[in-house]
Amino acid sequence: MVGARACVALALFCVLFSAANALYEKDSRVENLNTLNFNTFIKKPDSMNHVKLIEFYKNDAESKKFEKEYNQLADQLRGIIKITAVNCETQKKICDEYSVTTFPTLKVIPPGGFGTQDYSGERTSKAVYTWVLKFMQHFVEKVTSENLDEFVNKNAGKYKALLFTDKGKTPLMWRGLSVDFYNKMTLGVVQKEEKGVCSRYKVTKFPAILVVKPGQKKPIKYEEKFDHQEIFEFLNRYQETFAMEKPGADEELAAKKPWLSESVPELTSLSAADICYGTENVCVIIAATPTAEGKLDKATYDEIAQAKAKFNPGNGKYQFMWLNIEREKAFCAATDVSSGPTVMALRTGKRTRFAKSEAAFSADALSEFLQKIPVGDVQYKPLKDGPPTLEKIEPPEEKKK
Repeated sequence: MVGARACVALALFCVLFSAANALYEKDSRVENLNTLNFNTFIKKPDSMNHVKLIEFYKNDAESKKFEKEYNQLADQLRGIIKITAVNCETQKKICDEYSVTTFPTLKVIPPGGFGTQDYSGERTSKAVYTWVLKFMQHFVEKVTSENLDEFVNKNAGKYKALLFTDKGKTPLMWRGLSVDFYNKMTLGVVQKEEKGVCSRYKVTKFPAILVVKPGQKKPIKYEEKFDHQEIFEFLNRYQETFAMEKPGADEELAAKKPWLSESVPELTSLSAADICYGTENVCVIIAATPTAEGKLDKATYDEIAQAKAKFNPGNGKYQFMWLNIEREKAFCAATDVSSGPTVMALRTGKRTRFAKSEAAFSADALSEFLQKIPVGDVQYKPLKDGPPTLEKIEPPEEKKK
């Protein structure tokens, strides 16, 4: 037992030391890998169809010279390719396992998670971008007037998503999303020249995204900006689980229940049952003081969104919400929250219990807390009376037709 604890302590020390000497800080889109998360990352079931790029580096001149280029690449391929890095000064075991002797070394793990391919070209974001995309596969189906009905009607219980585009090729972002939603939601692409399909769905402006399903009165239109994470959140609401449990979900439901379309919804008496209470998922709640408008402040929202993109890419393991500590006094009393932002995990399945992070709120603290949950390294406290009481609020008024 003592030996096991010593090993865990040593591993945690290595991770902390690695973070202190890493080239890629918390504001980078490059994910740092270490002995605690490397094998999980490589073999994570919901990422087996993704291309994974790993940079093995040291704090030497060549690695530092490439740092800006690699950060640029991570920005360009956000949500498309998994861009990661291993610090060989602190993660020697991993680097030895992959026979890395020169720095920086780039290796790609193709879809399937088996074997690696070494990069030998120029160390520029443009050159690596072109190379790594050669390994990418996608599952977007071309939809025309001839196969539209077949596309919509297959797997009738599931929603499908259509991208209407005036571009000659399927956009890279849409191809990446098809990988995210493989076996969960089928994505199709409709070219502007497909007049029959465009007129059927009354699409006149491009690009446009619609979620469709057999028997639907009218398609659900995506109205937000064309950003990978925003579109992912939108589609994720209509993927297989959601579609099967709530087949009547459409624009009217979205108007009645706006929290279903929000990336980080507020935990209230109205939204709790739909997202958090009574589910088997872990509800990650950030209790915070609201802005003057009663919203979550942007800085905290951005930290949560970053963690959500990293830890919850489509598998629904965590449900992220925020709590207004000025209004929800009873909830805060039940969970010992006295100030914010405070992070907690709430489970309301067979037994209601919560675990609270004692660290000051930050992106790193939130990340560390989320890493501990699946391995049982958080201390849950029981809530014998069930989910905490929330202040009763009135539902939003329906828009007049």
